[in-house]
Amino acid sequence: MAALYDGQTGVRRDVEVTAADGMLLLSDASGGCKAIPAGELRLVDRQTGGITLMRPGHDGWRLRVPPPVDPAVDGLFPRRHGYGRWIDRIGPGRALLVFAALSAGVVALGFYAPVLLAPLIPESVERAYGNAMVGDFGGHFCRSAKGEQALARLVARLDPGAGDLRVRVVDLPVANAAALPARQIVIFAPLIRDAAGPDELAGVLAHEIAHVRRRHVTQAMVRQLGLGMFAATLGGSVGGNLDGLAQLSFTRAAEREADDDAMAMLARAQISPLATARFFDRVAGEDATTSLPGMTYLSTHPDPAGRAARFRRAGAGAPASPALSARDWQALRRICDGPPTG
Repeated sequence: MAALYDGQTGVRRDVEVTAADGMLLLSDASGGCKAIPAGELRLVDRQTGGITLMRPGHDGWRLRVPPPVDPAVDGLFPRRHGYGRWIDRIGPGRALLVFAALSAGVVALGFYAPVLLAPLIPESVERAYGNAMVGDFGGHFCRSAKGEQALARLVARLDPGAGDLRVRVVDLPVANAAALPARQIVIFAPLIRDAAGPDELAGVLAHEIAHVRRRHVTQAMVRQLGLGMFAATLGGSVGGNLDGLAQLSFTRAAEREADDDAMAMLARAQISPLATARFFDRVAGEDATTSLPGMTYLSTHPDPAGRAARFRRAGAGAPASPALSARDWQALRRICDGPPTG
């Protein structure tokens, strides 16, 4: 059975996939059948034996067909060179096993192996992995023109060259922010609502931008999940994005590096690090298991007390102005007031 995500509910549905007269037919257990013209679908991945499809104009829509794929279905989507000729020839799954074998050859390097291997991950694979992680949040992305403009101004102030970043707000009950593969960042709405002001959010966002710029996310996936997880994810085994994000953690060195970069960003933008220090003070006082529901920032970003001290030292006597105007901050806080979209 294939796994269908409709981009509205974020719930996986098992469907049987067949083809007839240029149409893809999706049948579910209730007896319902939906016909979609093959021309409305786009092949985003062809892992070993299986395919993954998206539907342009329907954000979050994903269909993952496991092997063996019906030849009639497979024939609707001609093979293309998506990752590079040799990867297309052997399939991303086997290609990732090659990367795993290479990683075994440098296992003696221990901690440094992920740092060396991360740049070897093809950008196309990283992009597919990132899209798989965020694609199933369909129906939960917050959309507000003024809120998105305010967020874009904050990102640009922190990282003037951030045109390649995609930062979005997700309306789910998790007080966290996460850097994802392929230069993507998600901020969960409770983190914005709970922030005492825009300067707090600026510090957290700067930290996540630093993780993206340093490719810490790719390093963490290689280190903790193994290269085989890339193949498993692309094969349709991503069952829970929130769990996947929570399982990713960075080394202390990476966290410190991201903090250093974040403080440098705040200094360049003349945003006070003291607000970030107060945020970490508050997080340090929270019990992640018994206090605020969904407060996972503590579990994914350890040692908040030590970080608060470092940001406090960095903020001593530094010139500063608010990260956002009062109007922009209110617009950003209301970004999820309208109907969410995919």
